[in-house]
Amino acid sequence: MTGRPGVVQPLGYVGSRTVMRKRAFACLCVLLAVASACSGSNSGDKPGRHPAVPSSTSDFDGDGYSDLIITHSGATVHGVRDAGEVVVVHGSERGPDTARREVIHQNDLGLGKAGQGGGFGARSLGADLDSDGYADLVATAGTKTLFVVWGGERGLSGDGAARLTGMSPVAGDFNGDGHTDLVSTGTDTDIGTLALGPFTRAGEPERSVRLDLAPEGEPFTSGDDIATASAAGDVTGDGRDDLVVTWSVYGDGSHIPRATVLYRGAADGRLVKGPRLKDAQGKDLFGRAPVTADIDKDGYADVVMGLACEMLGDPVPPEGGSRVEISYGGPTGQGSRLEPVRFTERAALPGSPEFTYCTFGDAVSAGDTNGDGHADVAFSGRAGTDAVGRPTVILLLGGAEGLTTRGARLFSRLTPGIPGSDDIEADFGSGTALLDTDRDQSAELAIGSSASQGGSDPIAWVLPGSARGISASHTVTLEQDVLGIAPTAGRGSYGFGR
Repeated sequence: MTGRPGVVQPLGYVGSRTVMRKRAFACLCVLLAVASACSGSNSGDKPGRHPAVPSSTSDFDGDGYSDLIITHSGATVHGVRDAGEVVVVHGSERGPDTARREVIHQNDLGLGKAGQGGGFGARSLGADLDSDGYADLVATAGTKTLFVVWGGERGLSGDGAARLTGMSPVAGDFNGDGHTDLVSTGTDTDIGTLALGPFTRAGEPERSVRLDLAPEGEPFTSGDDIATASAAGDVTGDGRDDLVVTWSVYGDGSHIPRATVLYRGAADGRLVKGPRLKDAQGKDLFGRAPVTADIDKDGYADVVMGLACEMLGDPVPPEGGSRVEISYGGPTGQGSRLEPVRFTERAALPGSPEFTYCTFGDAVSAGDTNGDGHADVAFSGRAGTDAVGRPTVILLLGGAEGLTTRGARLFSRLTPGIPGSDDIEADFGSGTALLDTDRDQSAELAIGSSASQGGSDPIAWVLPGSARGISASHTVTLEQDVLGIAPTAGRGSYGFGR
């Protein structure tokens, strides 16, 4: 750690600086509650279905254990549909402790009532914005509002909240001063704001810097093309976090990723536009919901992203197939020791599974599952030769030579030790997260799933990590009624924050 207990990086952050301050995180995006807000792929979604996805962790009460953020943007609160809620399950020596949980609604904050469709918490993350040693919860609402719920000795209860303007929050230390900063962008603008910490309890940063993230060059020729702040990590190894930005073109009613650009951290906070990341063939490398992690343990954060499907009128696989891609970090933003790698549905995996149309590469997350200092990568797909396929989570292991399929693991509802019925329509794996909630230096694998309204349906499973890796034995099952989750119409949409 860097001497700042409780500092938690943004959704999906395990950056190269984690060589010194190892962090395992989780990305459970809903709409996967965070899914839409995380710019995660919704290619596997079906009309009326709201899958759950694992999110990320933060130590909100300062006890040294990472806490799991569960997002539920479709919750009905005081009769208001889709008002949204966030559930925090605190970590312990046994992993997530369902007896120690907090349910947070926008209405509880005293900063304005939740409106229908507000989706409070759709994108959520943990970050110590006021530098008091306790992580704080940053949660989106509507299309232009961020709420900060302050952490403290009692967790997120009773320490107040602040209301900010912005969307797509990403946290990191971008100027290297030891305080956590917050980047946010608007809904339909390429202008972002870097708010430099520490923040006051009123939500005021030390100062703010305007960021011009506008896409440029081919194929970005339309005024409807957008830039989205996606992740943070020290990709260049200079002691400052860098901002990973996704550039997307607009077509057929949706925005489609077409480039990933690195903005380098700077001492004055004025981020410097770096390279457009390239694949091994020198073409733009892009995907949805990038995350950062040091896979090869070389001191540089690597950028990982998936792209299972694109919306071009109808859903179609991207050119080259559904995939997961990795760009290895280095002093210039892309390292020279290891070439960028692409895994497609034809990857050499146990059992030689085939994956159904437009599924392989959803819900990417990263974290060190076996304590060897190398980040591993989890993502989802649907394995099977029929039109539906069996929801499956794939885990690839990192090492000195980067991410490979050696020792890969596949998990499904048929895996012994994962409770619940084998419902192939339940979107098992619609979200994944990797985070260390029991402080054993090995990340657990959180797997999200949609669930019917009410009752004891599992919405997520947490599989423990160890020096031997992930095991489905002693799986912690998270159920709606135990967590006190509010009702929703049809299947619930649950995710994990960062």
